[in-house]
Amino acid sequence: MATKISKVLYIKVGNVTVTKLTDQKREELVSGIKKYPVGKAYLTKNGFSDDFQADLLHHGGENKALFLFSCLTYKKISSYFENSFDMTNMAYFGENIILDEICEKDICIGDILKIGEAKIEITQPRQPCWKLSANTDKKNMTKFIFESGYTGFYAKVLKEGQILQNDEVILENRRNPKLTIEKLNQLIVNPLIDEELTINALNCEDLGLAFKNSLQKRYELGDKDDQFTFYHT
Repeated sequence: MATKISKVLYIKVGNVTVTKLTDQKREELVSGIKKYPVGKAYLTKNGFSDDFQADLLHHGGENKALFLFSCLTYKKISSYFENSFDMTNMAYFGENIILDEICEKDICIGDILKIGEAKIEITQPRQPCWKLSANTDKKNMTKFIFESGYTGFYAKVLKEGQILQNDEVILENRRNPKLTIEKLNQLIVNPLIDEELTINALNCEDLGLAFKNSLQKRYELGDKDDQFTFYHT
C-alpha cells in the first residue's frame, strides 16, 4: 500500500527555555516549545536527539516522541489571528515536523509512516494546553485550537533514523480509516456527535492512552467534565 502522501517542509528542535510572562495567570513559561529549524535530525525512540521537553508528564516519552503539524493547519491558524505566525522560523506550537499537502483529516490513528530512514506510528491528536496561549501571546489560542481541531498529531517511533528536510512521507499501512485526527478532535469536544465512533475509539488499541482517558472522561461526564479547565487557562 506504500503511498507518498506528503513531504517534510521543516524540522525543528529546541532546548527548554524560561520566558517571563506578563498579564497572565502564571509568572513564567518553562518549556521546550520554542523549537528552531534544522536541516536534519536523528529520530530516537524518545524523539529527536537534540530536542528537549520540560513537562515530561504531558509531553515527550515514547508515545509522544514526535509532534507533527501541517502547513495547511498553520496557515489556517495564522489567518484567523491576522497572519501573526511564520512557520519558517521558531515553532509557535512546539512542532517537530511541518508537513505539506495533508492535515488532520488525512491522518488516522495507527497509520504507519516512513520518513527518511525512520518509521513512525500515529498515536493521538495533540491536546492543547495553556502554553500555546502563552507562547503565541494570544489569550484565546488554546481554546481556539481545542474547538477548531487544528491540533497536529503525535507519533511513536517504530524505527530510529535520520530525517532530512524535504524527505518524502510514505504511508505504509492504515488500520483505522474512520479514526482520523479531525474526527477525534470533534469527539473530544462532544463524544455524542457520533457515539458509535466514540466507543470504537475507546476500544482502539492504537489510540494513545492520554487521549483515550480524556475521551472516556468526556464521554462519561458530559457537561460536568472539567478536565480542561486548568490546562486551557
